[in-house]
Amino acid sequence: MAVFGKSAEFDTSQDSTVRVHVHRLRQRLESYNAGKSGPLLQIPKGEYRLLLADGPESLDDAATFPDLRRPHSRQKRLWAAIAICSLATLALWTTLFLASGRGSPVNLPLSQTSFWKPVATHKRLPLIAAGDFYMVVESGQDGKIERLSMRPTIRSGRDLDNYLTMHPDQYSKLRDRDIRRVPAKVATGAAALLPLIASVRADGGMPDIVPVSQISQETIDSDDIIYIEHFSELGMLRSAVLGQSRFAPGPDPDEVTDLPSGRTFRVRPAIEKSFDENMPSSDPYGYDYGYIASYPGPSGNQILVISGIDDTALSQMVKLVSDKRQLDLLSRKTGGAKAFEALYQIRTAGGLIFDTSIVIARTLDAGTRKAPSS
Repeated sequence: MAVFGKSAEFDTSQDSTVRVHVHRLRQRLESYNAGKSGPLLQIPKGEYRLLLADGPESLDDAATFPDLRRPHSRQKRLWAAIAICSLATLALWTTLFLASGRGSPVNLPLSQTSFWKPVATHKRLPLIAAGDFYMVVESGQDGKIERLSMRPTIRSGRDLDNYLTMHPDQYSKLRDRDIRRVPAKVATGAAALLPLIASVRADGGMPDIVPVSQISQETIDSDDIIYIEHFSELGMLRSAVLGQSRFAPGPDPDEVTDLPSGRTFRVRPAIEKSFDENMPSSDPYGYDYGYIASYPGPSGNQILVISGIDDTALSQMVKLVSDKRQLDLLSRKTGGAKAFEALYQIRTAGGLIFDTSIVIARTLDAGTRKAPSS
């Protein structure tokens, strides 16, 4: 009750807050312990006990396979010898391969583009921030949960509290269960960026993926951040992204507006071709719009944005940032600037992408920020 600010009426059978946070802590401990030996902190599955145990294996595995937990000294020496020989062989072949000039662990063409160079040269690994939706639990008259829903005006537990203050009649119907949803295309796009980022860095490291809702101010101030999210949801980031951009989400989630010109770009599905000669001909193609941006953060770090109005554009932008020719074209249009943004049009028909073209590309004045959108 003290940690989560709950009252004496807190019911763990109805509220999963504790279970969710312990599950997250267990996962983080397992990730932190991976590959390490010696005494390690662990939380047994199904329990809330914090134990100090030897080895990174889970306690369940140790109980089921005790021989794997503490191998005999002879086995240890054997496996250690095999590991050392394997690493030595791998190191030798890697050295010979690189010395011959036939390969490199770094994807040099991409690492030298204006889009990826800041990430390739930063001393710390970047962080991939995947857009997520806050889910409200709706209950019926009997108090039983009926469904989860997303509401544009409620994006956090604090928003829900404010909403219930203004609508007390909804107090027994809407509840906070600390549930968030990452759209499938955002999740798969974030996963696709992992090997790409590893290929442009000399250390070959892969970044962590975290929901946007869990990004801290300290992270924004110090780390390179790669946002991947649908454009209509960039409003959640407010000053972090839209404070730099000259585009804004429209009142309809299928729209994006260019503020300097006032032009609005809207997603349109492809039109089925008509075989009626009396029907007037029209553009049969569908259109979606993608967005990418890059600009300096508060402490010399870099903020990258990969976005799209709909799923097609979002996926296409993930592919585009792995294409050096496309990035070079964008760099030429923005004069190689460190702060820039671009809107792309994706033309589709029959579920296929016919072309991707730049509609607007411009540099950004990193020192001038417009007021955050609300």
